[in-house]
Amino acid sequence: ELSKKEKKKLEKELRKEQEAKDAEMKSQVVAVMVEYQRFVLEADRLRDNKGNQVNVSPTLNFVANDSITGVIQIGSNSYVGMNGVGGITAEGPISNYKYTFNEKSKSYNVSYNIRSPLGNYDVRMTIFSDGRADANISSTWPGQLNYSGYVVPPIQSRVYKGTSY
Repeated sequence: ELSKKEKKKLEKELRKEQEAKDAEMKSQVVAVMVEYQRFVLEADRLRDNKGNQVNVSPTLNFVANDSITGVIQIGSNSYVGMNGVGGITAEGPISNYKYTFNEKSKSYNVSYNIRSPLGNYDVRMTIFSDGRADANISSTWPGQLNYSGYVVPPIQSRVYKGTSY
């Protein structure tokens, strides 16, 4: 028979062990997504190069990569845009995919290019082992856009892709 204090301590230890196992599993999933170039960054925040930041819907604002084709989308629930979801959707083939692992920060630095009818885009991402991610998108236009959110496997993604051009 364990006392209340001992039960509480045991439950805390079990919870910590489970959290460590979950974190290790998430880390392995992230590693596979990066290695096989199959992930979706569902953004909950967008930031421009001047530091202006806005909270957004992750179902409409994302950066996706399926190892062959990349998609960059900005959307809004407030109005209808070119893509039918209040923004722009750029889709095209991926080239120059590269990644490195930073042991100290337990993160991946990923870079690739997307060539779409709307322009050429340079994508630079930092993906942490817990799934948090930041993407810096730059193109031929002046400035850049930063997406912040979480990466998920495409099969688990909740995004809605608008019409791409």
